[in-house]
Amino acid sequence: MIDVPRIGLAQDHVLKRALLLYGLHALLFNLFFVFAYYILPEGFMRSSPQMGAAEAVARQPSFWSQFVVTVFFNLGVVALIILLCNFNRIKGIPVGYLVPVSLAIAGGLIVGTNSFLSDDLDRYSSVREAMALGQTIGGLETLGFILIVAATVPLGVYHYRSWWRWSGRWKPEKVMNLRDIRLSRSEVLTLVAGLCLLILAAYRETAMAASR
Repeated sequence: MIDVPRIGLAQDHVLKRALLLYGLHALLFNLFFVFAYYILPEGFMRSSPQMGAAEAVARQPSFWSQFVVTVFFNLGVVALIILLCNFNRIKGIPVGYLVPVSLAIAGGLIVGTNSFLSDDLDRYSSVREAMALGQTIGGLETLGFILIVAATVPLGVYHYRSWWRWSGRWKPEKVMNLRDIRLSRSEVLTLVAGLCLLILAAYRETAMAASR
């Protein structure tokens, strides 16, 4: 076993971790939204790999098939990626923290370039209406992912001493066993809340798509 560096964001209470991650996500999302809105052409992200899940959902013929596919991507893909990432830490930082960062970048670029497949922001006459729509779907989904990231920080089994693969210090070292993992009561509740938000966001997204 090795002595893992103590990083504040990884050691703080789960609520503080969630709030800090949400703040970081909001900052990056706004930065990339402004960049995409003023610099990139409209629809720039529509053919990107990030839109693959949306394309798979849009091809489904019924409400419930769209809902199931959306839940599958949210829980069976992204949430699983979060869990697997949080099994690893680099210099004491949980790798799962990179997920909200990547979601913020992709989300800012998609919204900033109006790259939605099943909707068009230009059809909304009110900025508040468009923002409310985004928060009832994307906002819930993002918060759900962030809560899962924050709640599963204690999963850190493997530690890397460097971010660089060829640094000579990249080899993972095991800091604890899987049976030693313990989530606090607040972390369990936060994890459950995140899962529920993802299901709610998936239902809301499917219902709004069906109404168009």
